[in-house]
Amino acid sequence: MSAPKATSRGSDEKGERRRHHKRHRSRSKERVPEPPQIEPTRASPSTNSPEIFIIDRKGDVKNLVYGSVHRYSVPPFYRYGSGYVLGASLDVKIDRNQSEDKGVVLSNWRIPRLREKYVFSRIERERPRLLKIRPEVLSDTSSAIDSDFIALQNPRGRKRKRGAEDESSDDGEKRDYRSIYGKPKDSGQPLDEDLQYATESDSSGSDAGRAIKTDSSLRQRNVELSRKVDQFPQDITAWLELIDHQDVLMKVGDDRRRLTSAEIRSTADIKIHMYEKALEKAQSLEDKERLLLGLMAEGTKIWEVKVQSDRWEKISKENIDSLLLWTSYLNFKQSTFTTFRYDEVREVYLKRIRLLLGSVEGFAENAREALYQQLIYVMLRLTLFIREAGYTELAVAIWQGLLEMNFNAPKEAMMKSALIDSFKDFWESEVSRIGEAGSLGWNHYVKNSIDVEIPDTLTDEVDDSLINADIFRTWSAAERIRMKCSQTPARTMDEVVEDDPYRVIMFSDIEDFLIQLPPNPKGLRRSCVDAFLLFCRLPPIATLDLEIAQKWVNDPLVRDELLECSSAWITNEYFSKSRNADSDIGPPSYLHNPFPNCVGTPELLFGKALAGNARYGGDNGPISTTWILNTLKQLIQAHFTEDLAEYYLAFSYHHSPTTIKKIAKDLLKQHPSSLRLYNAYAMIEWSRGNRDIANGVFSAALAMSSGSSSSSTVNKSDKEQEKSNDAIVLWHNRSWLSLEATDNASALQHLLSIADGKPDPSIALTPTILLRAKQHLSSTRDYLSSAGDFGRAVLYTECLALLTYLTSPATTEPQSPTQGSILPALEIYHSITTTLLSRLTKAQRHTPLSHLTQSLTRLLTHHTSHGPYRPSLLRTTLSQYLSLLPSSTPLLHLYTHTEAHVKISNRIRTLLSTSTLSPENDCLSSRLFSIKYELENGTVHSVRAAFEHAVESPVGRASAGLWKLYLLFCVYGNPGVSGGSGEKEMRARAKDVWFRGLRACPWAKELYVLGFQELGGGGAEDGSRGVSYEELRGTWRVMGEKELRVHVDLEDAFEEIGELERSGKQRRLAYK
Repeated sequence: MSAPKATSRGSDEKGERRRHHKRHRSRSKERVPEPPQIEPTRASPSTNSPEIFIIDRKGDVKNLVYGSVHRYSVPPFYRYGSGYVLGASLDVKIDRNQSEDKGVVLSNWRIPRLREKYVFSRIERERPRLLKIRPEVLSDTSSAIDSDFIALQNPRGRKRKRGAEDESSDDGEKRDYRSIYGKPKDSGQPLDEDLQYATESDSSGSDAGRAIKTDSSLRQRNVELSRKVDQFPQDITAWLELIDHQDVLMKVGDDRRRLTSAEIRSTADIKIHMYEKALEKAQSLEDKERLLLGLMAEGTKIWEVKVQSDRWEKISKENIDSLLLWTSYLNFKQSTFTTFRYDEVREVYLKRIRLLLGSVEGFAENAREALYQQLIYVMLRLTLFIREAGYTELAVAIWQGLLEMNFNAPKEAMMKSALIDSFKDFWESEVSRIGEAGSLGWNHYVKNSIDVEIPDTLTDEVDDSLINADIFRTWSAAERIRMKCSQTPARTMDEVVEDDPYRVIMFSDIEDFLIQLPPNPKGLRRSCVDAFLLFCRLPPIATLDLEIAQKWVNDPLVRDELLECSSAWITNEYFSKSRNADSDIGPPSYLHNPFPNCVGTPELLFGKALAGNARYGGDNGPISTTWILNTLKQLIQAHFTEDLAEYYLAFSYHHSPTTIKKIAKDLLKQHPSSLRLYNAYAMIEWSRGNRDIANGVFSAALAMSSGSSSSSTVNKSDKEQEKSNDAIVLWHNRSWLSLEATDNASALQHLLSIADGKPDPSIALTPTILLRAKQHLSSTRDYLSSAGDFGRAVLYTECLALLTYLTSPATTEPQSPTQGSILPALEIYHSITTTLLSRLTKAQRHTPLSHLTQSLTRLLTHHTSHGPYRPSLLRTTLSQYLSLLPSSTPLLHLYTHTEAHVKISNRIRTLLSTSTLSPENDCLSSRLFSIKYELENGTVHSVRAAFEHAVESPVGRASAGLWKLYLLFCVYGNPGVSGGSGEKEMRARAKDVWFRGLRACPWAKELYVLGFQELGGGGAEDGSRGVSYEELRGTWRVMGEKELRVHVDLEDAFEEIGELERSGKQRRLAYK
């Protein structure tokens, strides 16, 4: 008997192993899990147990008392089968996430479930129900008001009696899903016995709750606004409030709910209908601009691109005098990737130029200046667009034609056709043009057309060596070399690449862009020079009247210097850890921001504003530094102005320091009565460390102007008054230079001498002299303010504030011997601020307020860097002026420096989000400031959030320079911020950011080249940011589809790489 038993046991073991092996193979072949095969088991009695069954006739008496079996007497049961249910389909399993203790939920595990977008999405779909307290609870609790304690539970007047009904109800509430009584029915009431759901009639009463009251108030607001626009249809502000209120109504009752795409489209349709009705009632151009911009913003949500383009073109034609609407249309055409083509966008510019030129003659004389200002702005945007698309020679040639036409034109009167023919002869003669060495100008050519010299021929540097294993990086290097050779137009005799038809610019290429400005007003020529400087990525001329130029500077597509700065400079300026650690506060401290939002002043020109060589890695900028120097010099020779000559000296000081002394003396010999030239030369010598020479220049210039400044202000002639007012620039700068050198005695001496009009080394501080000096400064300031000369009034205010700062007695504020009394000086600034706010409109007061706040910031910077101070005083003062100029970089930087000492970042972030970066105040410089602040004080995630908010904002969405900065951050990270895993994540996002930037700025060739340079080698060591060969090749071909300028062609290289791969000689590229 034992042998058969062993045989059967062995066969059972073999069968079990065979079944196990079969199950294992079936699972390896099929991914779909199968239900577990449960082997039948038989219970065999144990030989050790005396009885198989136990009979209990009496049972547990406690079961009758408590109504159920004791929970610990029930043995635990565990589910078997991985969630499958016996008898159910094999596609169904128990859903552990939705099942509860009192119920089981079965779901089909083969159907993929969609994850909710965020945690509260399911809750937000359920509309909340209102609750109210039961009436009997209110009556029971009324007697407990006089008690000296608060009961946590509701006191009841009677005890609950346990009965069969109560027990059954309790059992029903706690009934298990396996009970024989079935699933309990929902009572339809909340779990709290003291509450009940409100009915519809209750919702209409006074106990409806906050949600009902909010709904009714919002709907009532909508009714009031509708009645208002019916009664006053010309009130555009009421129309805009009604339109904006539709978004609030869509979320009525639940502000947290996210709108669906259908709701967004329906709301946009309603708002478009309202905009069109409001447009019928609009009368002024400003009202039309507000309505049309809002209309097109809503149209982007439901209209196709073709419909938007047609509507924009119609709007621009019907509102020819609105530069804002045309600029919005242009930005749409230029930044729409799907429809962008270089020639089409250039045709948009050309149509606008023709339209404005054809309309100028029909306007009155006083209205023509505004149209010519529009023309200058269009030319600026056009040439920037042409250059950023790769056609630098054409952009430079257009500016050569404009400057020759308006500054070097022949003096003889000519008909327009004869003038154009004469310029054609000058251009096609290929003599030196403006900006080139040896250029004498168009006027000289007309007078001496026979005796002219043709410049020597030039040869382009060519390096087209490409390596197939690293084709895109070597292409980007070769392309940059060719781009540098194409900074100026070539001539027909120059040795250029044969297959490049864009190097030589003919007269027919620029004929349509030639504009001749009228001789008056003179401000048009200054605007033309400012536009030329902005084209060269330089700040405009430092003058006291900058309304037009300031508007252009705030344009994100004009102020986009980062696009053409070198990657090495950007990395060192923004991402260098040592740079972030050395946060200086020296004067002027706000220039720590690479591109500050401020107005030009002499101290900025001779500081860091024009020191741009480092940004481009030497003379590798978009425009040659030598060409800019020659152009400024030739413009001064043809059309001298003091402000332009001062700018030329400042630019020469930064870029040609060895010859600056000779240049300054030559200009002073030609214009010996120019006080601004003396001031510029003195500041140059002071900056070079020659303070004795600078003091001598200041003294000589002030002595020269003392004759006109000695007489009273009323009896002066206009010319003498203007010369005397220019003298305040010298007094102002000399006093500041002495104060910043901690020579308070000399600064005070200069300030006391202003009333006499000439330097007096022997002057001493007495009450009489002090009173006379203050009276002179305050009376002249008030006179200039009354005359509307707020620029010079600010200079007199600054001198008065410095005098008060140095002579006032000490106050409760902390003060060191090298500091002055800050509180009385601040009162001087507050008084002039009140005057400006009361006399000027919001648009008029921007420039003088900017000058004033920069002066205030300079004084506060000096005060805080030379001794103790109270941070709360600075915070209060800066907050007051930031409410007037939220985007002022000087104020923002000093405010940030003040808060950095107390380590409270939330104040700065709150200021940025609520004021500086609000839609009405947002500008590109503020976005760059926010990013730089997060780079220095935040984490990788906060920096990424700052970048995302910037590129999604209207001012940064189409800023190619901002996208370049974002891409470099993803590639190189930032050693100054924390978060190692976040840095790896950002490097992996580089490709996505690059493609997003190309979609937002399809015209920016630099973004394409930068991406090939940084991402074209296959990626980092871990391959986390590599782009495939096919993606790189397709992106390179997109440049041709968008009609961008490409110097080095790669199609032959692509064919060669393909043949090598097919033949097996080159099996694998670095990108694959």
